[in-house]
Amino acid sequence: MRTRDNLRKPLTILLSLCILILPSCQKDDFPDPDSLPKGLTGSWVEVHTLADTIVFTSNSDNGFFILQKGFEIRNGYLLPVIGSTIYLYEISPGSIKLKDGTSSNSYEPSYYFHLDEQDLIIRIGKFSDYIDVNKSILTFRKIE
Repeated sequence: MRTRDNLRKPLTILLSLCILILPSCQKDDFPDPDSLPKGLTGSWVEVHTLADTIVFTSNSDNGFFILQKGFEIRNGYLLPVIGSTIYLYEISPGSIKLKDGTSSNSYEPSYYFHLDEQDLIIRIGKFSDYIDVNKSILTFRKIE
């Protein structure tokens, strides 16, 4: 059991350092929209908590995006935070149809969707219970 105790101490120290250091590295400023490419492709961060990011891989009206919620240590392994997943999407004027790409459920609910290409902001109906924002419409801002 001595080995397990020897592993816990360094992991506890590492986790404590991450908790202290990561918030100080967090950048609250968003890049100038004029410096970023237009369209969906890229990373978009939720503006209220800065804890959730969606990544679109193309500018197409259908495809997939990734919801990234960061990483955490669980059972000694660095794993994605619960709620991180891939969504299949289909954009129509004023709405987006989503399907959790890891689910066997074929249900594809529609949510409000608006891309403000000038200011590089996406407004989207709250599509995930894992996004910890008490709003029905989420705002994401392009960061890269």
